[in-house]
Amino acid sequence: MRLMDIYGPRGRAIGDKNLEEVKILAGPEPAVMLNDRSPGRTWRAEIGGIVFRITIQDLAKLEVEELFDRIRRMPPAYRVVLPIVSEEGKAGLAVYADLQGAAAHGSQDYLNIIPKAGTRVLLHEAGHILEQRYRTAHGDVLQRWEALIPGDNISVSRYGDTVAHEDLAEFALVHALCLDSGEESLQALRRHSPRRFELWSDILKVAPQLEAPEKPDVRP
Repeated sequence: MRLMDIYGPRGRAIGDKNLEEVKILAGPEPAVMLNDRSPGRTWRAEIGGIVFRITIQDLAKLEVEELFDRIRRMPPAYRVVLPIVSEEGKAGLAVYADLQGAAAHGSQDYLNIIPKAGTRVLLHEAGHILEQRYRTAHGDVLQRWEALIPGDNISVSRYGDTVAHEDLAEFALVHALCLDSGEESLQALRRHSPRRFELWSDILKVAPQLEAPEKPDVRP
């Protein structure tokens, strides 16, 4: 039994209770997509006091309003990744028609998705974004995370089993599902995986407060 088997079904109604709505502050304006220099459009948007950017490749053939519900369903504590990827020189939440077979790519410098990527994909990528920002001040975070896994004695998911940074991102998704479900689910997750839970809680708290590094981290 893996954490995703236990808690994954709780995400079917994720964000149902979130009342905030995405509002467009400016745009659209013409944009050049950072991945391939193709044409797109960009907007400034806001939800719950968080201001961020959305950029959509013209080839993606997606209307910006189609993203709103996916963003609304993110737990507010996870929406902090949107301003991180919207810092100067970044495209914010960027939609591409194709990402070479992937549903998304996330780092502290970009959050790229395909048109069909839903809220759960955003939450997984949020794990990568926050881990990378946290790593600017705590460079050994992935080593620490990997060392914690045996002590918890439970897998997060099959995908997470492949490598430490995917284990972390999958745990971020499970944590988000439990956070949305309520305190009882959070405490159950803490009991199942106390070591990961403690470190992820620190990442989620500390990472949004850290400044961007002078040189962007461009790891996929």
